[in-house]
Amino acid sequence: MITVKLAPAVFLARFPTPYMLAATFLRFQEHYESRRFRGRVFTLEQFMDWYAATFGNFTYYQDWSGFNVPSTALLPFYAGRFDPLMEKERRFLARFARERPPFYVIGVASDATAADLRHELAHALFFIEPAYRRAVRAAMRGHDTSALARAIVEAGYHPRVVTDEVHAYLIAGARALNPAAARRLAPLARELRRIFRRHAAGPLAVLARRRAGTRTRRAR
Repeated sequence: MITVKLAPAVFLARFPTPYMLAATFLRFQEHYESRRFRGRVFTLEQFMDWYAATFGNFTYYQDWSGFNVPSTALLPFYAGRFDPLMEKERRFLARFARERPPFYVIGVASDATAADLRHELAHALFFIEPAYRRAVRAAMRGHDTSALARAIVEAGYHPRVVTDEVHAYLIAGARALNPAAARRLAPLARELRRIFRRHAAGPLAVLARRRAGTRTRRAR
């Protein structure tokens, strides 16, 4: 895992493979936003059994390409409520143990797309920046997002995070979830992307510099 500080309270964790990414984040992520396990203490086996029964097979490591967790979701892991931790979880927690909360961690694999990064960064901004959150909520008023919200819950998300997910999917692309809703909400998506670009300029600049530095090192 390689971490990059994108903003004072936003960190990007990059992993060499999608499997390492998903296997590390699974319990952190699902404790935060699963419609079945949000706020609960659970084992990996319990989650795997539920996921397979709900979606037909345990394909979690292939299904999800990006992750995001606020520092509040990590507190029960630091407190020992999820003992025993997996080694991947211990390494992740050790990396952020000395960071001052509140902060937000987004995770992607090394082959992440630009859309993956936008989606996860949108979540971080929604949690960390009150001005961004207010602007997003104001833009969403007057738009019927219920169809997209239902698709999000059906995909496994808890209702408490639906507004955040609706906005992130519209910014990065919601067609895979509900093509018809994505078409109807295209004007809202354009407005949310304008808001995102204003607030994400700093973190995106950090990412651009990192990519430029990587290309330079590889060329030597």
